[in-house]
Amino acid sequence: MAYYQDITLLPTADVSISFLWQKVYKQIHLALVDNKKPNNTSAIGLAFPEYDADQHKLGNKLRLFAEDEALLNRCQCEQWLNRLKDYVYISSIKPVPEKLIGHACFKQVKFNGSKGRMIRRRLKRTDETLEQVLEHFKDFKEQLSPLPYIQSHSETNGHRFRLFIDMSIQNEPKYGVYSCYGLSNEFTVPLF
Repeated sequence: MAYYQDITLLPTADVSISFLWQKVYKQIHLALVDNKKPNNTSAIGLAFPEYDADQHKLGNKLRLFAEDEALLNRCQCEQWLNRLKDYVYISSIKPVPEKLIGHACFKQVKFNGSKGRMIRRRLKRTDETLEQVLEHFKDFKEQLSPLPYIQSHSETNGHRFRLFIDMSIQNEPKYGVYSCYGLSNEFTVPLF
């Protein structure tokens, strides 16, 4: 990854950081979808430079990375975030510094969901009775996550979900393709 662009979220007394993350990340996701590769992947990776899992925070900054400047220009962040211009600051595209702290993998983590949701889902998909489904889930423990997340929703089916984001530090860079959320289970982005 040779180039990057920062997007700084600017919350106000009336507009919270979580609301801004929801709106900004949706627009960036749509920009990545608009510029996706034929196999539904993205050449642009994302980082959260102020990520703090202990405090359950993503911070106020989103960083986009690409192998060349043209990819970030083609993404047109300014255009996608135009309606949020009072709440974001978008930096110019810059070369990644030579001196790095390291490399990180930012990935989406999916959890099973609530017990009630799992019961409803199983009732829809099987011929089991309510009693049978309740028996199946009697020992079910809900997974509570300390990971930071962005509240999101699917454009295709309208379902709301939490996009949990985990960060792992890697010893070596490993660049490749990312999801259209700019995340990857295996590929890294530079840390600085």
